[in-house]
Amino acid sequence: MGNDSQSSSGAVANRVSKLAEANLRARRLLADLGSELREARIGRGLRLTDVARAAGASPSHISRVERGLTRDLGLLHFMRHGAVVGLRLHARFYPAGGGLRDAAQLDLLRRLRARIGDRWSWQLEAPLNIAGDLRAFDALLSNLNATIAVEAITRLRDAQAQLRAAALKQRDGNVPRLVLLIKATDHNRSALASAADVLATAFPLGTRATLNALSQGVDPGDNGIVLL
Repeated sequence: MGNDSQSSSGAVANRVSKLAEANLRARRLLADLGSELREARIGRGLRLTDVARAAGASPSHISRVERGLTRDLGLLHFMRHGAVVGLRLHARFYPAGGGLRDAAQLDLLRRLRARIGDRWSWQLEAPLNIAGDLRAFDALLSNLNATIAVEAITRLRDAQAQLRAAALKQRDGNVPRLVLLIKATDHNRSALASAADVLATAFPLGTRATLNALSQGVDPGDNGIVLL
């Protein structure tokens, strides 16, 4: 486990890079939204003062929004501004990976690494390498025998949805094996039992068989779930 510090520093650098990217995307989004608001206003023959009066803001503020020069606008403002010029804002989040991991999740990954020994090279927050896709595996294990993605889950909320999302990530990332590393709690065991139909086909290997193969540095032969 001599590469722990190197892996940790790489993960931190990766998070910093993604935060910088998020800032850039936010500035571009503000500029795009502002441009759409301006075009809608002009298309309706409205002046800045007309929109400002209806939205409860100053004309200078409306102008700055249209030019993408504001940085701390909330959704409520965009919704009100859009409504005045006949637009409706729709927004949602998409899985991107690389988010902040809590201590329990990092501890889970460390415990797996200690359990299976040093037969694998580890890469934390491994991207899927698909253009425009920001998702990443929590860890990617590789050696001359196999490449295995690992998703660490400390608490199962909607077990079937989480398992299907992991399987889709495996498919899109073109990784032959996927191990779900799940914290061994009564809640998680109960959640897994409720998703038995999904597990039977997507993750047929259990903890013992999966850990045995990983400890030997060989391909487990199928996807598996490890409770630790």
